[in-house]
Amino acid sequence: MPAIAGQTLPPGERLLDFEIVQVIGLTSFGVLYLGRNLQDSSTVAIKEYMPSPLAMRMPGGQVEVTDPSHTEAYQRGLQAFLTEALTLSQFEHPNLLRVSAVWEDNGTAYRSMPYHTGTTLLAWRASTTEPASQSQLQTLLDGLLDALFMLYQAGLAHGQVEPLNIYLGEDGQPVLMDFDAVHLAVQSDLHRPHVDAYADPARMKALMTADLHAVAAVLHFAVSGDWVPMRQGQLPRYPALADVLLRFKDSASALEYQPEFLAAVDTALALPPGERPGTVTEFRALFAADSSPVPLLAQDGKLATKRPRRPKREPIPTAPPAYPLNSSESVLALLANFERGPATAAEDVEPFQVPEVPTLTEEAEPALPPLRIVNPFDDFEGRDSLPLLSVDEPTDYEPLPYTPMPTIRRRNPWRQRLMVIGGTAAVLIAAVGALAWLLFG
Repeated sequence: MPAIAGQTLPPGERLLDFEIVQVIGLTSFGVLYLGRNLQDSSTVAIKEYMPSPLAMRMPGGQVEVTDPSHTEAYQRGLQAFLTEALTLSQFEHPNLLRVSAVWEDNGTAYRSMPYHTGTTLLAWRASTTEPASQSQLQTLLDGLLDALFMLYQAGLAHGQVEPLNIYLGEDGQPVLMDFDAVHLAVQSDLHRPHVDAYADPARMKALMTADLHAVAAVLHFAVSGDWVPMRQGQLPRYPALADVLLRFKDSASALEYQPEFLAAVDTALALPPGERPGTVTEFRALFAADSSPVPLLAQDGKLATKRPRRPKREPIPTAPPAYPLNSSESVLALLANFERGPATAAEDVEPFQVPEVPTLTEEAEPALPPLRIVNPFDDFEGRDSLPLLSVDEPTDYEPLPYTPMPTIRRRNPWRQRLMVIGGTAAVLIAAVGALAWLLFG
């Protein structure tokens, strides 16, 4: 969100051992600053709790609620901000946001964090027309699952795994940013006591399952570029990645996608809520190359009884592909039919049958009826003579006038022969004369 004059702290403002340099970003529940540590002159990121719908900044930098009725919601969000910051300060993982200091000032709270150079996954995908490659997808998957596994081991969940909340460093490693605790606390029912999600085991399990489902949605977004927001009570539908790749047919083969990986993403998104993986181990099993069942350990270490659903194998097509070999269309056609599995034996696969084309022989030609020439005298077969037309009988035509034939004059053949002999003799005499002139001058 754009910064409004007077809503943020000015550059040069000092907070504890830090100094504000400039504003990096503004959200509905906080402001992110670029700061400098006055102790060692290192660059840090400082986040301030500033729920703009509930409070505003007064002269002198103090933050106060805009209406007394907002006090309870403001205090709930402030407590959640402090709890989240203190929780993150316990972890030190390259794929998880690290908090180095937490303090209260100006009627609100602050936290300092290492400043990461890079961009969010949302901004990166919006800046390019090409989807993420297979190696980028694998790096994204491993980094997010490692960060979530550390949270789950501590009995925590994230609750807001989405492209805007995933930071990509210059090395391509993802960093999982803020939790959803502040958002949930501010929008909680004020008529009931606020119970933190981490204190409710049933709610925690639902948050873990939602986190892992969101990881699959993030992988789908890295390829398609289309983000489907998670709404309570609604099951968003995601198109198959093989269909998504049709939009990138010119570069899909160069991205070196693994069909098993894409199938696992589609499977994780297609599972109904009651069958989705609830642990990192179960979720990783969807991406295992071996399709045979493996023992899955639940969060408590016990053997899980629920197996993740494997993608359905497609039958071998019974007609040749409609795409030429060594083309982008053939690569996409193979991706569309991945996980169909190899044949168990050579005889299980029926070769493609090419219809026989008949040759131009008498056997292949269709039988034609015999050609019958109409003879005008067939009707008079067996008669002695043709019937004569009587002069006295009436006729329905007028007789044509008589026209004498022109006289044809026939040429004399001897005359023609003499003309040929004379012409030949003249040519010979001329040739002999020319030769004598050349020889004797």
